[in-house]
Amino acid sequence: MTFTSSHSSTTSQISISTSTPSHFRFLDLPPELRSNVYEHLLRPEEPQQRGGSYIRYKFDLAIFGVNHTVHDEAVKIFRQMNVFARIETPWDQAEQHVAIEGNVPIIATGIYADNFYDVHLRVVINAPNYAKITQHDQKFIVLAEDLLAFTKMWTYSDLSYGGDLNSHLCLTLHLQNPLAIDTEQPQQLGIPNSIQRKLLLPFAQVRGLREMQVEGDHNAAIAQEMRDGMAIPYDRPETCLEEATKLKDAGNEQLITKQAPHEAIKLYVQAFKKIHIICNGRRRSIRGDAWFDIILRDGTFEGRHGQMVRMILRIRLVANMVKAYLDLEDWKEAHFWGMRTINLMRQGMDDEDTVMIGFPAAPEVGKIYYRTGLAAKRLGDDSEARRLLRVAQAYRPNDPFVDRELRSVALMI
Repeated sequence: MTFTSSHSSTTSQISISTSTPSHFRFLDLPPELRSNVYEHLLRPEEPQQRGGSYIRYKFDLAIFGVNHTVHDEAVKIFRQMNVFARIETPWDQAEQHVAIEGNVPIIATGIYADNFYDVHLRVVINAPNYAKITQHDQKFIVLAEDLLAFTKMWTYSDLSYGGDLNSHLCLTLHLQNPLAIDTEQPQQLGIPNSIQRKLLLPFAQVRGLREMQVEGDHNAAIAQEMRDGMAIPYDRPETCLEEATKLKDAGNEQLITKQAPHEAIKLYVQAFKKIHIICNGRRRSIRGDAWFDIILRDGTFEGRHGQMVRMILRIRLVANMVKAYLDLEDWKEAHFWGMRTINLMRQGMDDEDTVMIGFPAAPEVGKIYYRTGLAAKRLGDDSEARRLLRVAQAYRPNDPFVDRELRSVALMI
């Protein structure tokens, strides 16, 4: 391709070959600009929630293969931006449990995790009293930012065993600087205190271990802070139930007196969390059932069974959540919250709409059916609304509001 340009009386010929493309010389950029490019490319994509579980982080590491100079520069930035930990456990289902139940994004598993050396922390879990479950430990990589989610999941697992899981487990936390792999004097490459805190302090909520030790070069004060947290006992079931009740009542105050449904919903979610039911959007995880499987020893609910008190509290919270969404005119969310609980109750019945008149929280169950029926009506499904309101009427036979709404969707003869 030839271009001709005229300057005064001078004509110059400019020839551009289309067969040989002109390449951008990346290494001619100043180092600080190259660093900005590396940071942009090597920042992981946020994990997306799909189908009730999280997909893994996605790193674009193609730039590592450009040439030796770019590789070395990019790896340095990659290590500065990301702090990794490797979890090592004998249980073959641990990865799925952590990723799905714990909502912890996984970076790498299997042989990829085994050959991944850029880790600042190795988390080694074993159970000496039990025969080895698999020939090789299961290993997976997580970001340091997600260690708190990992240890929360671990805490709920212990509570689901009534606090009797961790007493069989040993934990070793081995700190190391991955940069030490490439140096002849690794002892000179310690880990900054800020990173040590990010790596160690999440384990402060793991209580009651049979044995725990910290290996590698570390700050003893930070390790002691972690141990001090480990020594704090879990909240007793009595405390959990009483605090959840207070939060529920505070939510009711916001909903009824102050007409602030958004604030009420926040308080109801906190109340659920106090009894180890974690609500994240529409996702709800019920943990620690065994923790409440006792006769309560003192307080407001002394002498009652913890699981029954918890169940009644759950039902009341759901009824109030549905009302809050109705007040917001969010009919879909109100319907979702109500139907989830109704479907759970139906699973244990021969006739899915059997009325449990003698159930201690029967009036609140009636409220769930009534309010969910209202949501169905608002969504234009009179047939479902009619069915739900009939059950609500059986639970609340003297409630004029239920009677009125049932008449409004009655079939015309």
